[in-house]
Parts: sequence; structure tokens; C-alpha cells
Amino acid sequence: MVVNYIQMSATGRVVSILSGIAVFVIMLVLKIALQYALVAGVIGWLIAALVFLKKDSGDKVIVDSSTRSEIENTIKTGRRLTAGMRQAVRKLSQVEITQEVEDLCRIAESMFELLRKDPNDLRIVKQFITYYLEPTHKIIVKYVELATTRPMPADAVETLERTEKSLKSIRATFLQQKERMLTNDVMDLDTEIKVFETLSGNYSPVQKDKDKTSQTQSGI
Repeated sequence: MVVNYIQMSATGRVVSILSGIAVFVIMLVLKIALQYALVAGVIGWLIAALVFLKKDSGDKVIVDSSTRSEIENTIKTGRRLTAGMRQAVRKLSQVEITQEVEDLCRIAESMFELLRKDPNDLRIVKQFITYYLEPTHKIIVKYVELATTRPMPADAVETLERTEKSLKSIRATFLQQKERMLTNDVMDLDTEIKVFETLSGNYSPVQKDKDKTSQTQSGI
């Protein structure tokens, strides 16, 4: 239980601690004896902790050897697609288009590096590859094929221009997907801070010094 509690999400720890405190306070308000109020608070904390442990077991990615292998395979799949995009645009003479595609590849690969650091982003990255990176790879490859075909089909220019304009919206979409990963990290950090503040009694060092001073002056 202790090991699982340590591995629990920060949100789960915050809520379970606050639940225990809330039950304890309610017992005191109802004028229940202190020892019984403490027991009730512990039980409240335990119930909330068990609920979140069960929830986290379904949400968290357990990093075992098979999961680590799945992460590496996911990254390999993504890098294979970015490598294919880079190889395709080498045939183009338009430097601007090549740079835009390179930018897309860098964004995707930065997401792969984030995945290595946080395996819980595996689902987001797999969805990104399936729904965004693979279609983009196909678009780039088809674009290059059409742009380098000679003689160029009569209606090709309009299609090529529409594809070029779509690169900026594709970049924005890539950044949105990366933001999903970064938002998860921000939320985790924020909840970890709340856990620390809860466990430390929400006292700042200045406040603690003031409390010590007031206690000394009152003769405590």
C-alpha cells in the first residue's frame, strides 16, 4: 500500500489527504472525541487513497520491459516517417517548403524525446502518429511527386499551392499536440506543489518565524 501510494498521481495524493483532513475536522465539529476523530480521518484518507489507486492503475502506463519496447517501437515508427519526409523534400528546389517540412519534423521528434522522459505520454504520441504524422507524411510525399512530375499536369499548380498553404495549419496542429504533453507536465508539477504545501501545513518560512516569535512572547 505504501509503495503504491508513493506511485499514485499527485492529484490522488492531494485529494486523499484533504479527504482525511475534512473527515477529521467534521468529527471535531460534531464534538467527537479526538482519538475517534483521528481514526475517522485515517479511514477517510484510506478510502480516498484506495479509490484513486484503482483509478490510477487504469490510467497510468506501467513501465515494464514490454511497455519500454512499445515506446521504442512507437518512436522508431515516428522517426521513420520524419526521415521519409526529409528524404522526399530533397528533390524539391523550393527552399522555403523544405524548411517548413524540416520544422514539422523537428516538432515531431521533440515529442518523441518528451515521450522517452514521460512514458505516460505514450497514448498521446501514438494518436499523434496515427492521426497527424502519417497523413502529413502522405501529403508531403504526394506533393513532391506532383511537384517533380514533368510535364506537370494542367491542374497541378492549384493543388500544389493549396498544399503549401496547408503547411502552416499543419504546423499549428503539431504544436497543439505537443502542448497536450506539456500541459500534462504542468498539471503534474502544480499538483506536486499542492501536495507539498498540504503536507507542510501551508506555512512559509516567514510565517513559521512569526509563529515562533509570538510563542516566545507569550511564554510558550
